[in-house]
Amino acid sequence: MYNLRYHIASLVAVFLALAVGLVLGTVVAERGMLTDQSAALVEDLQRQFDEITKTNSELRKGLERDQSFAEDIVPLVIAGELAGQDVMVVAGTGRVDGLSPVQEGIDQAGGVASLATLREPGLGLDETAPPGLAEYFADRGDTMEPPGPGLEQQVADALVREWARAADRPLTAVLVDGGLLRLDSLSDTATVDAFVIMAAAEEGEGCDPFALALAKAADSGGHVAAGAESLTSDAGVARALADEGFSAIDHAGTAQGRFSLIWILGRKAEGYFGLGDGADAVYAPPE
Repeated sequence: MYNLRYHIASLVAVFLALAVGLVLGTVVAERGMLTDQSAALVEDLQRQFDEITKTNSELRKGLERDQSFAEDIVPLVIAGELAGQDVMVVAGTGRVDGLSPVQEGIDQAGGVASLATLREPGLGLDETAPPGLAEYFADRGDTMEPPGPGLEQQVADALVREWARAADRPLTAVLVDGGLLRLDSLSDTATVDAFVIMAAAEEGEGCDPFALALAKAADSGGHVAAGAESLTSDAGVARALADEGFSAIDHAGTAQGRFSLIWILGRKAEGYFGLGDGADAVYAPPE
């Protein structure tokens, strides 16, 4: 027979089943809501990603168009700016990023680029002097400085004077014969008007000391001297020359860099132009 205890137990079982059902139903509903929210979130993120991808593609195409336009227009803008000028580009024996663009820019501007390659750090004058150097200075009534910064500057001053005139170049011959210097494309009739310094220091940071001495000698002689390197270089030649008060560019591989360099060599601009820290602007202001 059924009694009160049985009825109570039945009621408890029913309510327990209802409670379990409610809990399970709530969990299922919440899981369904979470699933819907997750799906909506993924859909929104995908939409944003597609929009960003489309925007980036449009920006990339626009950048390519701007670069193409700059590459086409810069040769026209700089044409004739260095007509009749000889420019000495000074490089080291290591990798010189941006050398070809610099020479190309000078050529497009109507100038003639010669290349001087320092075959030893500091031209090897920090510890010794090549045979014939003392005799060279003695023949001119000068006493040769001892190896070190003093000799580097003395030789740099004499080289700049020698390259600035169309005459015999005995000092150049001493340095070339001593295996310290290599010259390309410097004609006997060339009179160097400007210098582009690209030789990095031996440790790869800063400017080669003799190249810096050449820049100072050029400046003292009334010539333009500028530092140059490419975006791919981290040698810091441009920054080092700028710190010494010279104009410089650090993006020779770009149309803006070549334009800025020609404007500097043509005495139309001064400053540090490029993308490096401390640059005055990306490019020289056009007239």
